Amino acid sequence: MKKFDQVFAGIILGLIIPVAAICFLWWSAYLLGLPETWIKWAVVAGLLIGLLLDLVFLGRLVGSFYRLNFFALLAIYLAYSAGILGFFMGVPVFNVLAGAAAGIYVGRKMKIMNRDRRKLRQTLAKAAVLSTAVLLAICIFSAYIAVTDSHTAANLQGMLHLNFTVTPAMIWLLIIFGGIFLLVLQYLLLQAAGKAAYNI
Repeated sequence: MKKFDQVFAGIILGLIIPVAAICFLWWSAYLLGLPETWIKWAVVAGLLIGLLLDLVFLGRLVGSFYRLNFFALLAIYLAYSAGILGFFMGVPVFNVLAGAAAGIYVGRKMKIMNRDRRKLRQTLAKAAVLSTAVLLAICIFSAYIAVTDSHTAANLQGMLHLNFTVTPAMIWLLIIFGGIFLLVLQYLLLQAAGKAAYNI
C-alpha cells in the first residue's frame, strides 16, 4: 500500500471507532434512564474508549482495510451515511461525500489488486448503483421529515434568508428536483472519484 492508502484507511477506520463507541454509550445511558449529567460523561467515556481502541487496533485494521468483505464495507458505509445525515440535521446534501469516499476505496482496491480498467469500470458501476440506492432511501427519509415537520418552511426561510413565504408546493419541488440532482451527482461523483484514485 502507498502512503495515501494508509492515510485514507486510517481516517475512515480511525473516525468510525470513536464515533461508534460514543453512540453506543450515549444511547445506552439514555435508554437506561440515567441523569443528563451522566449521559455527558458517557459521551466522554465513549470518546476515550474509542481513542484507546484506535491506539490498540487501528494499525492492524489499516493493513486489512482493502481486504474487508462486502458486509463489513456496507456496515461502514451505512454508519457514515447515517452519521452525516444526523450531523447535518436531516439534510442529505453532504451524503454524497460518503459516495465519493466509496469511489476512492474501490479505485484504490482495484489498483492494489492489479485489476484492469475494465474490472474497475464494472466494480465502480456496481458500487455507484448501491450507493445511489442508499442515498435514495436517505432522501425518502429526509423528505418524510421535511413534509411532516410544520417548521420546515420557516426553517428554510431563515436558513436561506428568503424574503418570501415558502409554500408546501415549493418544498415538494425542492424535494423532487433536489433529490434527483443529488442521486445523479452521487452516481457520477463515485465513479469519477474511483477513476481518479485508481491513477494515484
